[in-house]
Amino acid sequence: MRDLNHLDVSTPKPCIWAIGGGKGGVGKSVITANMAMRLAQMGKRCVAMDVDLGGANLHTVIGMPSPDRTLSDFIQKKVDNLRDVMTPTPVPNLSIISGSKALMDMANPKHTQKEKMIRHLSLLDVDHILLDLGSGSGFNILDFFLIADEGILVILPEPTSVENAYHFIKAAFYRKLKRATKRSGVAEAVDRAMEEKIARGIQSPRMLIRNVLEIDPEAGMALQEEASLFRPNIIVNQVRRLDERDLGKDVAIACRDYFGIEVKFLGSIDEDDCVRKAIKIKKPVLDAYPASPFSQSIQSIVDNLFTRQEVRFGT
Repeated sequence: MRDLNHLDVSTPKPCIWAIGGGKGGVGKSVITANMAMRLAQMGKRCVAMDVDLGGANLHTVIGMPSPDRTLSDFIQKKVDNLRDVMTPTPVPNLSIISGSKALMDMANPKHTQKEKMIRHLSLLDVDHILLDLGSGSGFNILDFFLIADEGILVILPEPTSVENAYHFIKAAFYRKLKRATKRSGVAEAVDRAMEEKIARGIQSPRMLIRNVLEIDPEAGMALQEEASLFRPNIIVNQVRRLDERDLGKDVAIACRDYFGIEVKFLGSIDEDDCVRKAIKIKKPVLDAYPASPFSQSIQSIVDNLFTRQEVRFGT
């Protein structure tokens, strides 16, 4: 492991983007690969990392064979640093950390292995890291989502996908709040509020925070601070009808009303046959079909999100 004491603290840390889906088959790997390619086209040094160790296919979407060295080598301690498993792709400025060749027992890394990966992410000498998360809302997936500067949830305009997205946001939000309960007095205030849940009429996380503020203002402020830092983004993929384009806005409003959090709708991506064609010939859509509706949507989403980051971080 790299000695953290010898790090140059003046070196800016890479910006981490985590792309999740709540369920499989929503197109997160395709979106991750093409978002990374767009950033690379903008001259940013990027690495796309496949954290879906149970079904890694990011290298195929990017258009390359499985690399000789993968994330498994890092987890198994065959290499000391995460940068040792970075592999250049055919796209200038873009590297990949593949999750292929993982053994079955690596699909859910141990806590220490996950923490080691998270520590090493900040040591990579790149501008942006894009994490292609596995499906579901397990603790490991949630933790990678929560450490990201930009957490992006991809959903389809289907009831099951929307429901899974809601469960994902709920699970991530509660895991975020649990970090605040480690502070002195917070857990006690939360316990008291939950014991009086019926009497206080607590029906949502937003109401829980409000009641904790009444019980213990300092504890309530701690919860409120954690909640304010949770600002997930939503992309609606494979849109077929005009009315489906507003789905992301509807989900964002529902989350604001129920959780009291800001959810940003980044945009919708129309269903595009060019995506299937690009996957078939093993090329990123932006490379194979740069003028396609999918490519235009990805460019717009990345450009707007990148501009927002510059405003937020003053870069």
